[in-house]
Amino acid sequence: MSRAVDYTGGLSRKALAQALLLWPGLAAPEGPPAPPVTPGKTVGGQAVIEGVMMRGPGRWAVMVRKTDGSIEGSVKDHRAWTNRKPWKYPFARGLAVLVESLVLGVKALSYSTEVTAGDQMAAARGQDAPKADGDGRPDAKAIGPLAIFLSLALGLGMGLFLFVALPHVLSIWLGVLGGFDEMSLLFHLLDGLLKFAIFLAYVWGIGLIPDIARVYAYHGAEHQAIHVYEAGLPLSPAEARAFPTWHPRCGTAFIFLVLSASILFFAIAFPLLAPFGGLERLPRALAGVGLKILFTPLLAAVAYEITRLAGRPESGRLWRALVWPGLILQRITTRRPDEAQLEVAFKSLEAVLPEKGQALESPCPSN
Repeated sequence: MSRAVDYTGGLSRKALAQALLLWPGLAAPEGPPAPPVTPGKTVGGQAVIEGVMMRGPGRWAVMVRKTDGSIEGSVKDHRAWTNRKPWKYPFARGLAVLVESLVLGVKALSYSTEVTAGDQMAAARGQDAPKADGDGRPDAKAIGPLAIFLSLALGLGMGLFLFVALPHVLSIWLGVLGGFDEMSLLFHLLDGLLKFAIFLAYVWGIGLIPDIARVYAYHGAEHQAIHVYEAGLPLSPAEARAFPTWHPRCGTAFIFLVLSASILFFAIAFPLLAPFGGLERLPRALAGVGLKILFTPLLAAVAYEITRLAGRPESGRLWRALVWPGLILQRITTRRPDEAQLEVAFKSLEAVLPEKGQALESPCPSN
């Protein structure tokens, strides 16, 4: 009975982690790399439960460490949306990257949850873990379209509530106490500060959960592996140790830019909507939240273009300064990985590299 209880509790924690990690674990937008990497050979990544997902020009892969020390993975062909019309053009590509990253992120998180859950079930029963089929996916559980849709809808709904609706409603309440409304600059400054405070509390708070703290370490491993590759160095733990756990194209920095852009944009836009200010309090609050949800994709597109500009080797200090707060924020969402976690990141990266024969140097055994 105790083994069944332990397994059920573990499975619940994994499912909770999958839902919570959709936003701080958002895949890094692909963009121009630092020299000396050949243009077009860029990769993005995401930490998952006990593993790392990597996305390259033509494939995406997710590798997961099992309790016996082996690594199980899945590699899929993938053509980026930004290589197709109309999504390859400026601003449209920002929205495409955001949606694509969320979809692939949910798939990767679902896969890692299935592998670790199957591993836990086998351990509870004293049996070998279920073997994967030909494409690397466990036989017992398939990632169905409905499960992906529901996870994505839950993650999007949670993100819009926490980072759009809740700050807006709290700002209205504080505005009633302070004598200002949505038409004032003070309202939007307060709204922005609340967004940042909620986001910081969110990523810090979930990091206290042991399972997610380990994901944050895999997040650091993902960034270090990408740094090593973009520097043109051999994929080895020794090389990775010389690099930081932050990365300018990380989704954490991307979300920070979206929150920053929203302060300026809505401070300018709301005072221009004269009829909007004449509504009663409740309809005005609902309309305000609706407008912010409507314009969030536009702000994400702008933030993506800023991220691309800041990531160019020739970018000036101003562009780099815009992403600097996001780099500092990654001190919360990343941890220094151990060699076993770096090995998982390297194996996932190797699987999507456009060039063949990249050597892996690691003392960690794997299957």
